[in-house]
Amino acid sequence: MRWVQSKLVWFAAVLAAVCLLLALSSAVTGKPTFVRNITGAVVTPLQNGVAAAGDWFSDLFGYFYRFDALERENEELKRKIQEYEKLEISYNAAIKENSALREAAGIKAKHADFEMELCTVVSLTDNGFQSALTLNKGSVSGIEVGDCVITGDGMVGFVDQVSLNSCVVKTVIHVDFNASAALSRTREVVVTNGSFELASDGLLKVSYLENDADVRPGDVILTNGGAYPPDLIIGRVVAFCQESHGISSYASVEPVVDFSGLSTVLVIKDFHVEN
Repeated sequence: MRWVQSKLVWFAAVLAAVCLLLALSSAVTGKPTFVRNITGAVVTPLQNGVAAAGDWFSDLFGYFYRFDALERENEELKRKIQEYEKLEISYNAAIKENSALREAAGIKAKHADFEMELCTVVSLTDNGFQSALTLNKGSVSGIEVGDCVITGDGMVGFVDQVSLNSCVVKTVIHVDFNASAALSRTREVVVTNGSFELASDGLLKVSYLENDADVRPGDVILTNGGAYPPDLIIGRVVAFCQESHGISSYASVEPVVDFSGLSTVLVIKDFHVEN
């Protein structure tokens, strides 16, 4: 046992001496020693691994930071887009209102005897012979049942129901519409009315015409006084046909106003006709 211990002591001493000599040699010559090389071979990969892991975590945190920044920027852009959309809606509404006011002023200049109310179309019931509009004004604004409703193009219909702040307008293709009218070309007095058969095609009817009446496609149909102011355009003739019984004929008429595109209308609350 003592011999083994003696050997171990001698081996440790020799190893220490060799390491000391190598260290002194490296210090004198400036070249790396075998021990340093071994240490470097072990430590350097570990250092590289730690550096790579640090870079990975740095990139990961950078990604999340950039993601948060992009998310904030995206929310800000959404907010600005919503603001621009609101401005666009307000701008378009102002343009429509301005256009409607100019149209009303033009009609007023042409018909100084009309007392009118500018109304906004709230809804449209577009189902043929029951075609109707709902407007945003009613009896508070002086609107009454039977009032004529127009645009700058011509006649829309008549007021059928009135509440305090709204009213319902039946259009000229509604089956309940009936008015004295005249052909602008010949001034022949005729009767216009809504029709079950024609309303599905968006048309109304001029009834009780002679089979040889001078009516042509393209003829303009005007109001002829009575319940409504005279000389408002109702529509244009698209066809002249004989009734199935053969005793008389009729003309199908296309309204001059496109109901589906209406946003504002004018209600004629009162008018005066000079002889």
